[in-house]
Amino acid sequence: MPDIYRDEDVILEVRKLKKYFPIHKGLLRRVVGHVKAVDGVDLFVRSGETLGVVGESGCGKTTLGRCIIRLLEPTEGEVLYRSRHDGIIDLAPMTMQELKPYRREIQMIFQDPFSSLNSRMTVEEIVSEPLVVNDIGTPEERRETVAALLENVGLSRAYLDRYPHEFSGGQRQRIGIARALSVKPRVIICDEPVSALDVSVQAQVINLLEELQEKYDFTYIFIAHDLSVIEHISDRVAVLYLGKVVELADVGGLFDQPLHPYTEALLAAIPSPNPDIKLNRELLLTGNVPSPANPPSGCPFHTRCHYRVQRCVDEVPELSLAEGTTDHFVACHRYQELELKPAAKHELFMDQVG
Repeated sequence: MPDIYRDEDVILEVRKLKKYFPIHKGLLRRVVGHVKAVDGVDLFVRSGETLGVVGESGCGKTTLGRCIIRLLEPTEGEVLYRSRHDGIIDLAPMTMQELKPYRREIQMIFQDPFSSLNSRMTVEEIVSEPLVVNDIGTPEERRETVAALLENVGLSRAYLDRYPHEFSGGQRQRIGIARALSVKPRVIICDEPVSALDVSVQAQVINLLEELQEKYDFTYIFIAHDLSVIEHISDRVAVLYLGKVVELADVGGLFDQPLHPYTEALLAAIPSPNPDIKLNRELLLTGNVPSPANPPSGCPFHTRCHYRVQRCVDEVPELSLAEGTTDHFVACHRYQELELKPAAKHELFMDQVG
């Protein structure tokens, strides 16, 4: 895996990141175990690219994003960031005071456009809050900055004094995007920013994010469960299962030549707009996702894998560079001997975007 110290294109690298939530029991609230929401994640993102993070619900996607930006405290691991002025720093052990200057450079767009905006604040107050916290500009300058930001995301400056309840879901998400842009970040973590929106509105927001990235050279970490959205917006994709990265590759390589059985199953489950094309039932997953409080031994996916052998039950596969590739990482004992099926070619989301 590229090293942030050697590869100057890498702006952010996560090493062995873990987030365990304690399980309390009894009158004395004793800790009897841990929910391993993120369990030793390794990944990197290059400057100016979009890294998609995909997986089923409960696989640790949102927890990972919140640990990177330190809305949640990591249990272990490193979050190495190449800052504008201070070189490479580890965000994970920093105090809130030490972290404050770097919060301007890494921002987040939240999943729910209804709960992520304070209903008691006007649009101007919401979007200008990061400017106030970081003591940027005078009140007059901040108002003008907010008006310009609204226009940048396709909203009128006439909305400055309105409240969130006066807007649709898509408009609220645009307000959330404007808030993230207000302090001119370098990295934006998008936590399923379109999952709560209608498909046509999803396309508008995705197009907006792409236009802003082209204009300002943002780096995105785009968290989603919809693979058709991931295929459209991402340069590379990290596949998470039970708190671990099981595959990491460029989007073309992942969709055309998956190396992990879990990735194959996810690709097989993408619905087609053509009713004559049926899902490949043989590849669809059976059973439930194991509990992150009691993960299985060996490969975490072996309980649902069609290709498992005894080694999968006994040994944990390491995320490593696949032979014959330069940028395709996989955590599977049998990837060299399996011939996995690529994604079917259909344009479910692209029809809406195009």
